[in-house]
Amino acid sequence: MVQKGRTGAVKRTEMPKASLEDQVGSALRVIQDRAALNRSPLARLAYVEKAAKDQYSSHSLPRGLALRAVLASCVDQVINDLSGEPALKRQCDYLRMIKDGVSCKEISRSLGCSREHVSRKYRREALALLSEAFHRRTRRGQ
Repeated sequence: MVQKGRTGAVKRTEMPKASLEDQVGSALRVIQDRAALNRSPLARLAYVEKAAKDQYSSHSLPRGLALRAVLASCVDQVINDLSGEPALKRQCDYLRMIKDGVSCKEISRSLGCSREHVSRKYRREALALLSEAFHRRTRRGQ
């Protein structure tokens, strides 16, 4: 998040945790849309901007591309770390499918649950896990 200090200078700050979960959820929903990711507040985090500059500066929409890479990497990390946990298998399945662009209707069919149940339970829990991984990753780079 960007804030102006008393002198008018711009400084980067961390996002509040609740806001981070909302932003990660929004970015995850549009992970296939680089332009939308480029407009995300998460694309302005110092870690993402550094990745955009270092790795993707020659590409169009480098911050969107960097944010996609960071999100995908965090999804993979959560899946690799937690998919063996029986209590978290469906949350990991949700993350894997949403990353691959599968619709909510197809996810609910695959998980054998109603869309409402997937949204209220598995989506919420999956986003909490992903947000924690994203927070650890992006904070490390500051």
